Amino acid sequence: MTDLFEKSIQTLELPRVLELLAAQAVTEEGKERARALRPETDPEEVAHRLKETSAAVDRMVLQGSPSFSGVKPVAGSLHRADMGGSLNTRELLDIAAVLAAARSAKSYGEGEEKTEGKKSVIDYLFHALTPNRFLEEKITGSIVGDGELADAASPELASIRRHMRATESRVRDILQKLISSSQ
Repeated sequence: MTDLFEKSIQTLELPRVLELLAAQAVTEEGKERARALRPETDPEEVAHRLKETSAAVDRMVLQGSPSFSGVKPVAGSLHRADMGGSLNTRELLDIAAVLAAARSAKSYGEGEEKTEGKKSVIDYLFHALTPNRFLEEKITGSIVGDGELADAASPELASIRRHMRATESRVRDILQKLISSSQ
């Protein structure tokens, strides 16, 4: 960009506007992307982005805003899992939250189509989402709390915990007999 272009950006207070936009983003990555936006100079691209913005505003007026609360960056966790690493329960719950947000956003995007049958220039954004309800429910059903897995997380874990409870019960019975005996 030229010096005149950069000076114009400062004069028009674009950084201040971008900070206001960034404040509306839910995730840190979204905030950074908002701050990194730069004006478009191609007239066709400007017209396309204006159409997208108008379509998004129209949808928000009709349907309200979609919720992205609870979404955290999971790219690092996914990369590590892809390389064969294991994830902790917090990372798995973060992934489940992203899957839930994707499912919710896809449903939100399909909401207007179902009611009015109209196509929108931003439909491709919602169609690009691939929710996985099975994985989302498997994760949330397998993790009881932060750091604790449910017995139903796997058949092996359920078997181990069943044996542990049976052993604890036998130990308690033996201790109770020792305490209550007269010797």
